Amino acid sequence: MTNVNRSGICSLAIVCTTILSTSCASPEANRPPQMAQLTQAITPPEREGPPQPLSPAARALLQDRMASHAQDMSQLVAGIMLLEYSDIITRADKIASDVNLSRPISNDATELNASIPERFFVRQDDLKTAALALATAGRTANPYQVAQAYGRLSEMCVRCHADYRPRD
Repeated sequence: MTNVNRSGICSLAIVCTTILSTSCASPEANRPPQMAQLTQAITPPEREGPPQPLSPAARALLQDRMASHAQDMSQLVAGIMLLEYSDIITRADKIASDVNLSRPISNDATELNASIPERFFVRQDDLKTAALALATAGRTANPYQVAQAYGRLSEMCVRCHADYRPRD
């Protein structure tokens, strides 16, 4: 087992232990997700085959957008770790509003979005829904709801990357 795998397993063990140890002392409304939810959150999504190819034009279009998403997600994680709810709400709403590539209107080859597969737009819709749910969870100021909503948002990112990003 490599050091990277060991440190990942150790980190996971610490997270699981922390969640399990705090769940007994937490009021019912603030209980962390159950073990099945935790297992689902850390299980990598299954890809339905190799990454789907994107045209060079589509990759160029998405490159700037993904750089912006990476920055938003980094800032969002910082807000979540410090439970800065106003920042969580602002970042989640920004991610939801930035998810706005339009489906092609026609099958015209000159329309850039026509080079993007429909599945991408489905993933984009899922990401927007998850980002809006995170903003809503942030408004509750309940850290467990925020954590669960952030897990769903992260899952949408990983699923899209699994579909379209080639593995190194």
